[in-house]
Amino acid sequence: MATQEESRTPGAEKGSTRGVAPYETMLSSTAYERMRAEHPAEFAPARVFFTRDARSAIDRRNSFRVKAMLVYEAVTGHDVCGELSRVNRLLQVLAEACHSVIHGSQTNSDGSQTNSDELQEHHGNLHVEPENEQENEGEDGSANPADTNAVEEKSELIDEGWDDKHKRVVDGIFLVVGFLPRLMEAIRKSVDREGVDESIKSGHMHDIVTDVIKLENQLSLKDLLDVAGVVEGLINETVGRNEFKGVKDSMIREYKLPFTKDAFGDVIHRFCWYYSPFFSKKPPAPPNGNGPFKGVATDDKMATRTLLDCLHQSVVPAPGTGARATGRPSRMPATRELRRSGVRFQASENGHAEVEFKEQTLRLPVLAYDFKLATVARNLLAREYEEQSKPLTRYFQMMNELVEDAADVRVLRRAGVVRGGSRGAREVHELIKNIDGHATYPSVYMAMDREIEKVRQHHNKRMKNFFVRNRPGVIWASSVAAVSAVAIAVARRNRR
Repeated sequence: MATQEESRTPGAEKGSTRGVAPYETMLSSTAYERMRAEHPAEFAPARVFFTRDARSAIDRRNSFRVKAMLVYEAVTGHDVCGELSRVNRLLQVLAEACHSVIHGSQTNSDGSQTNSDELQEHHGNLHVEPENEQENEGEDGSANPADTNAVEEKSELIDEGWDDKHKRVVDGIFLVVGFLPRLMEAIRKSVDREGVDESIKSGHMHDIVTDVIKLENQLSLKDLLDVAGVVEGLINETVGRNEFKGVKDSMIREYKLPFTKDAFGDVIHRFCWYYSPFFSKKPPAPPNGNGPFKGVATDDKMATRTLLDCLHQSVVPAPGTGARATGRPSRMPATRELRRSGVRFQASENGHAEVEFKEQTLRLPVLAYDFKLATVARNLLAREYEEQSKPLTRYFQMMNELVEDAADVRVLRRAGVVRGGSRGAREVHELIKNIDGHATYPSVYMAMDREIEKVRQHHNKRMKNFFVRNRPGVIWASSVAAVSAVAIAVARRNRR
């Protein structure tokens, strides 16, 4: 995660907040601290930590092992079995090599910096074996115990003491080499999101999936693109070193990154498809590679954004959609009240936070209730917190108004507007009622407010009709009258 100074655009003045990534501003706010304290499971990372906050130094140290294991499995093609010190060491050496290529210098063991003029010599030696190879091996050709101990001791250094750029490289390698390819493979093998969920859970990556989308664990796309551009070659050079001979021997074939830097936009598209709070009919793979993030590798503006920013972009309507409205935002009537006034509910699977009311039909996006929805939604809302227009915040506030109790959820589920939730409507109801607790109320999103006002006017007009307003009582009275009429007719016939 970039610091505020590093996140500024080139033209930003020192000390200003202009050009600072939105999540950086939010992370330093008291509002975020309050959200984090009340919902730690959705905001505080559980297994992988990217933050450089001093409070999380121990957590980051522990999570290094998780990152290293995923990277090792991606490089070798099989699960880690023992050799944990070598697993850690592989990620550490890869980070040193990537850092030196990306940032033009490397951190030496004594804390000094190797400048860019010395890099060629350094990389030329990646393949070079020790001059006295036998000194590093025992009589039977195995690694010298003293040498092994030195490697294990060095591996315990992990990334403590490295600067922020160096640590971002570690996290970038974890995402580009370890996590994203694993997620892409699960998406490729599954026909729907539920199938991806099952694959993720069977791989014990439940916490990792939710950690990656949290506000505290965001890297700029530039960090990821930089790693994607160099890591494949550096992995193959690194495993060629004598130190990693066992790793090289265990590999089925030469390592190949499953995607190129130029095709990284397709990876982002699939990532957003899986993490979206809405179901969509859009395929997880963009048609002909023409997804919304095509060209991200050469877009300097996009390079400053994060995966959370991309997810937000993918689920909100394009700027300027819909006519502007004025006045105070209207409150949406509850689901069963709308049904009483003749409103029909229809599911919209375009994957956007869009609402449309036309011909007594209210079209709503399909909310995907799954194990990560609470985390995804709360972090998206936190990202919108200081923005003027808040599409997702307004959507969840509207859902809060639509859902007064679990019975309202059941109506929406029958209409296909809410899907998922293994324990029934109550768990969905509880999440919806609590998810926007810290949002500025009422939030404003003009396009949605305009449609909600249409619904409100229709509802109020219909409810002025006596028979609509008192429909349950009228139906009951009509039933009683019908039963009474039948009874009278039967009694008269019997008297005859």
